[in-house]
Amino acid sequence: MIKAVIFDYGNVISITNTGDCAEKMQELTNVPADIFRKAYSDFRFDFDRGLISGAEMYSRTLKANGYENIANNMTLMEEIARLDLESWRVFHLDVTNWGLLLQKAGFKLGILSNMPHEFLDFYEKDIPLFTAADCAIFSCRVHLIKPEPAIYKIILEGLNVKPEEAVFFDDLSENIEAANKLGIHGILWNGLNDAQKQFANVLKNN
Repeated sequence: MIKAVIFDYGNVISITNTGDCAEKMQELTNVPADIFRKAYSDFRFDFDRGLISGAEMYSRTLKANGYENIANNMTLMEEIARLDLESWRVFHLDVTNWGLLLQKAGFKLGILSNMPHEFLDFYEKDIPLFTAADCAIFSCRVHLIKPEPAIYKIILEGLNVKPEEAVFFDDLSENIEAANKLGIHGILWNGLNDAQKQFANVLKNN
């Protein structure tokens, strides 16, 4: 029996980040936008684990690509990092409303997201599903990131459910595969309509 529904934040609850902030970063620095996009592949996990600040993430990225002088301007790096955070702050109202309806219907509501401290500092209280969640686990607070198995176990413990009693939505296939290996019903996010159909199918079969 399904007892809990767990949502990722980025590109699930949040409006898809189009990368426009990298273009704005280029305007501020004259550094090509693609350099800033490398931060996600090269240093983002340390940021999400809570080990470095956003300014440090972008400073490291620029240093690694030969922009030492700009990288050392930490005031500018802080401005760059804030642009990144702001680009993720807008959320889907329809997804939010569905999550709240599921909770009202009796399902436990969970949030499991790779998330830096700074985003939470600025926006946590403004995101309804964060404040309503029965358990919200963010990578920066546990120093673990998806798809590491331990972080899934923490959200299950927090919700007090077994793996087979939980449905998990995420937009990244590797995170879904990790959930499925633990026995969680992982569903790759392809929009709200698809999620609702797949969730209904899971309920029919459990």
